[in-house]
Amino acid sequence: MKRLATPPSLRRPELLDWAREITAFYSRPAEERQRQRAPFERYEPLFLGEDVYAALDAQFKSKCAYCESGLQMHESRIDPFRPILAAADPRTREESPDHYGWLAFEWRNLMYACNECVSAKRNLFPVDTPRALPMTAWRQTVASENALLIDPCRDDPARHLAFLPDGRLVGKTDKGAASIEVLNLNRPRLVETRRQWIFDLLSTVHQAIDPEAEPVTIGLIDELDNLRHSGAIRSALDAVAKETARRVGLKPIVGFRPSRDIPRLAGHHEVWDRVAYEYLSGADKTPISESLRSAVGEYYELRPRLDPSHVERVRIFNFKGIDTLELEFAHAQASDSNASGVMLLGENAAGKSTVLQALALALMDERLRKGSRVEGADFLPRQRESWEVLTDRPYVEVLLSSGDTRRIEIDSLGRIETYSDAVPSMVLAYGARRFFRSHERIHKNAVNRSLFDPFAKLEDPSPWLVEASQQHFNAVARAMREVLSLHEDDDIFRGPGGHVMVRAHGRVTPVERMSDGYRSLFAMAVDIMRRMVDAWGNLEYAQGIVLIDEIDVHLHPRWKIEVMSALRRAMPKVQFIVTAHDALCLRGMRDGEVHVLYRDQHDRIRPREDLPNIELLRSDQLLTSDFFGLASTARPQTDAALHRYAYLLGKPALDAGEQRERGALAAQLAGLPLGDTPVEQLVGEATQRYLNDRRRRGGAERAAMREDALEEIVALLSAGAAAGAHE
Repeated sequence: MKRLATPPSLRRPELLDWAREITAFYSRPAEERQRQRAPFERYEPLFLGEDVYAALDAQFKSKCAYCESGLQMHESRIDPFRPILAAADPRTREESPDHYGWLAFEWRNLMYACNECVSAKRNLFPVDTPRALPMTAWRQTVASENALLIDPCRDDPARHLAFLPDGRLVGKTDKGAASIEVLNLNRPRLVETRRQWIFDLLSTVHQAIDPEAEPVTIGLIDELDNLRHSGAIRSALDAVAKETARRVGLKPIVGFRPSRDIPRLAGHHEVWDRVAYEYLSGADKTPISESLRSAVGEYYELRPRLDPSHVERVRIFNFKGIDTLELEFAHAQASDSNASGVMLLGENAAGKSTVLQALALALMDERLRKGSRVEGADFLPRQRESWEVLTDRPYVEVLLSSGDTRRIEIDSLGRIETYSDAVPSMVLAYGARRFFRSHERIHKNAVNRSLFDPFAKLEDPSPWLVEASQQHFNAVARAMREVLSLHEDDDIFRGPGGHVMVRAHGRVTPVERMSDGYRSLFAMAVDIMRRMVDAWGNLEYAQGIVLIDEIDVHLHPRWKIEVMSALRRAMPKVQFIVTAHDALCLRGMRDGEVHVLYRDQHDRIRPREDLPNIELLRSDQLLTSDFFGLASTARPQTDAALHRYAYLLGKPALDAGEQRERGALAAQLAGLPLGDTPVEQLVGEATQRYLNDRRRRGGAERAAMREDALEEIVALLSAGAAAGAHE
């Protein structure tokens, strides 16, 4: 398949700046690079614009490059064929953090893909030769490596893959077998879709060659390459057409072409129908030789035992204090390959923790539920007046991005019944009280216990981090750099005596000597990371769902602002569903990801509708918006004084008592800061000082005073702009 021209976004002059950064990154010592990520994430919005999506959509005819499923622009993903973070070989379990960051914005390395293929492929890229050296040009990289994945733009898939009549794929070559396993190309829903397309096209051709049937426009099937699952369709049509021509004594048909071959087969619809039936039932072994049924999977034990899907919707009925509640969670934006997040806000007793518990119960399998010591009776609805159990059964239904549904019901005896045969999700849950116990091992299945039991202890992950393999430690260190907002020259490393050390701000400090809030965040983040690493091997492509109640607990205001962004950067494919009370935590969320719960006039828990765009509001505006609903962020007494002062200033005539009151209020409010940022407050002070002095000076002095004040304000604004640029 010939590549289209490089889109304009990938020819921007700013690519030179990125090229210098990536070159500098790969010039650092290899050991240092292992604990850092190549610098490209902040460039993605700049270089992977809408024109790139449009070009990929045209390149791959609105289909997934790997499985040929149909794609809408909003549900597509850009997937680097050679992964740009921690490329791994599934046969050896070896991971190379160096590969292939320098190809992040190489047009020929970008594929148009569906969520399912991207989730399955992750960072897997097997080769049976040494990997190219960092910063090797694209052509030389391709020439020097023998990749074991089919490149849709360079390889002919028909050489490596064969389609069975039931929609399954088998590998003709090692590359075909590896591609099937790495991309999970025989997932049940995909196989069934292929089978249906094969059946439909065979039926369409049957109708086209039947003189008595309704006429079919040949053009609808003539451009086979534009159809979804065209590889499977072409394979079936070629096999059935070839056998039909043989049976009716026509010249052999090699490579079925509707415009050429449908007229030749006209009137032979009954033979076509019989051959198609034999093909679909597997009676005719001619199309797929038994020799093609290669024994795949010997080296590719890749399919995780866990579902990588994310939550798209939850419906809760009669669960504790919730009678009925439905929440639709935002999808990840088309331009963002990372997971969407969810934050639940609301006053105390608004149901935030209950929603997390409902999600956890529906997502956990029986093993995790037992480890969490969950008592189903705790979730039965009760009368408000008498605490008697109501007859309504609790019911929770969770829709996942894969299309699967998880559902649980709780009977009157508290028994939890599960209605789902889907693969269990990777789900971790943390309650508002997160106490980590050192020097004592806690059962691995008890990871989610703290969400249901406020006195449950979590296992301190620090010993694991000290003893982890170098590959796993490096994976955590790369992610913790994001969580702790470390600079380029800062580092996380293992020191002598079994200590994990953090080098930051020119000082080396053991983690256990850091502040309580710092250690609390570190412990929870590492606990999440070690479980993700154990399941997925790295954190850049780890997938799962993490539930955290009151994420703002113990955090300094600066960490509250950064915590969500930091966690999402550290584990970009993980869906975080959290609750919070502090507006500062909303800074890491996007429009549509925040839900506000409240109790209506009938004391029922409901979600607020038509919330404003969270990304456009300042922190003080967040507090007075529908997210928090405060009338003002000022102290009530100060707020009242301001309103009274404003009234007196606007009143045309004041009596003696009102004049004295206005003067007293002016003196009381004189020290009130003006502005939201330190620079704005300094400018406000300079302006106030000028106005005060102006009243005491004569006309001749006022012009000079005005110029001095302007120069002072300009200097303050310039200093603020310079500080912002530096940050």
